[in-house]
This record gives sequence, C-alpha cells and structure tokens, in this order.
Amino acid sequence: MDRQKDTTLLKARSYRSVLATGFRLYTENFRRLFKASWQMALLYALSCGALGTLAAIKIPELTAVIMKQVMQYQGVFIQPLLQYATTLLAFIALCLLAVATLALASATIQAKLKEHKETGSISTPPHWLTASPLMMGRTLKGVFCTLLVVLMPYIVATIAFAVAVKVKPEMLHGNLITIVATLFIVFIIVMAFALPLMHVLMKYLMEAPCNYWRTLGSYYGRALSHWGMLFLVFFVSILIVELASLVVMLPAHVLNMANQSAHNGMLLGDPLGMPSYMTALTFVTFTFCCFIEFYIGQVVMVHNYYVYGSIEAKEQERASSLSVDTKL
Repeated sequence: MDRQKDTTLLKARSYRSVLATGFRLYTENFRRLFKASWQMALLYALSCGALGTLAAIKIPELTAVIMKQVMQYQGVFIQPLLQYATTLLAFIALCLLAVATLALASATIQAKLKEHKETGSISTPPHWLTASPLMMGRTLKGVFCTLLVVLMPYIVATIAFAVAVKVKPEMLHGNLITIVATLFIVFIIVMAFALPLMHVLMKYLMEAPCNYWRTLGSYYGRALSHWGMLFLVFFVSILIVELASLVVMLPAHVLNMANQSAHNGMLLGDPLGMPSYMTALTFVTFTFCCFIEFYIGQVVMVHNYYVYGSIEAKEQERASSLSVDTKL
C-alpha cells in the first residue's frame, strides 16, 4: 500500500522526489513496459541503423570522392553531386522516419503510463504483439506539433538572417564572432522557452481527446510558472541519460570514427582498408545500440509524467486555496 501511494501520480513533489519516483516506477515495471513496446522500439532501432549507416559510410564516401575531384581537377563532375544530393534527401527522410518511429515506440509506453494514471498500476500485456493505435496517433501528432513550435523561431531567424545578408552582404566580414554569439544566445532563449512544451505535450497525451493547439494556448503559461522545477528535473534526467547513452553508443561511435578516418585517408592516396562486411556491421551495431538507448531515454518521459502529476496537484491545491479565500 505504501509503495502504491509512493507512485501516485497526482501528488505535489519536489524535483528530487519526481526523479526518485519516476525511476522507481520505471524499474519496477520495466518488464511490462518492454513487452508492450519492443516491436515499435525495434522498428525505431532499424530506422536509426539505416540512418547511422548512411551517415557513417555513404556520406563520407561521397564527400571523399568530391574532395578528391576538386583536388585533382579543380572541379566536380555532375554525377557525384547528384548522388550527394540524393543521399542528403535520403538522410533527411530517414531523420523524419526516426523521429516518427521514436514517437510511435514511446506511445506504447505512454499508453501504459495513462493506464497507471487511471488505475494506479501497470498491467502485464496479454500478449507480445500489442499496441495502442489511438495513443500512437496522438503521440505522433503531438511530437511533430511540438517540433514545429520549437523550430519556428529558428526558421524565422534563418529567413531574417538570409534577407539581412542579401540586403547588406558586407555584414559577414569582420562580424563572425558577433553572429555566432547571437545565434548561440538565440538557441539558449529558444530552449529555455521550449522547456514548458514538455508539460504541454504530456497534458495533451494524458487528458481526454483535445486539440493540441488549444492545449498549448491554455496550459503553456501555467507550465512556464513552474519553469524552475521543469529545468531541474530535465537537467538531471537528461544528464544521467546522456552519460548512460554515451557508454551504450560507444561501439557505434567507434565505427563511425573508423569510417570517417578511412575515407579521409583516401584523400591522401591511402587505400580504403575497410573489410567488405563493414556496411552490414555498421548497420547491426547502430541498430543494437539504438535499441538499448531507446529504453534508457524513456526514463526522461517517465520523469515528465511525474512532473505533469506534480504540477497538476499543485495547481489543484492553488485553485482550492483561492476558492476558500474567496468564500471567506
């Protein structure tokens, strides 16, 4: 009974309590969450495997070919450029696919968190092939809408910068440090104001079916008032996840650096020196590492779940307090 009470969602908590409770819920129910999500997690890992292989092998290979032609002929043939453009388009498409499959895989765990909110527990899925189409659709929409909101300031800043350079080309000369510093400040400001979007997204997924943009307009300001708690929870949570992911993704990073180094050596006339199975090995390594990394990263979502519960509980207490003061 005490353990169930400790993992209750709607309870005002400090950031330390949020971190501890979220970690406890995730570890105690990991087998159930894994059984509910492994299929979509594997699909996400396969998309990351294809993306990582393309980035580690094909793009460096084409870059080396283009640079070699520039060094030898002071020009580039059209075929490598077309191949490079096609590869970049494929890279962008795989990035979108990775984000989409990540959202779909996270939705299966999100569905279990919603079950925990409604029943106070997480049940074992009746079979290994299970999914929640409704939650998957809502999560996919919520993730891409959130990305759109985050990217919009960068899009506007990029357009404004391009227009300014076209009107006044000389602004690039001697102002590189100022431009880089300005872009860095813009990045920090956007990230700071994007933090409450995590609560908006969780609110959208946890509540009854509602419009994302209406949820954003109604609850962003409230989430912003809890910015300090959001920052502390996500800073600590993401720091832990990134340190763990650095270890898990180490084999993939080693292969990536080996491929980069081999193709850079081609520019100096060295043979490629990579075995014929390197493409397959890179794909398998990235897929395996990203599959494990997915479950490490879900700790952040579980912490966001308890941040949502804590904010909701605090707002309910505030509303009750105001109601009592009004009556008095």
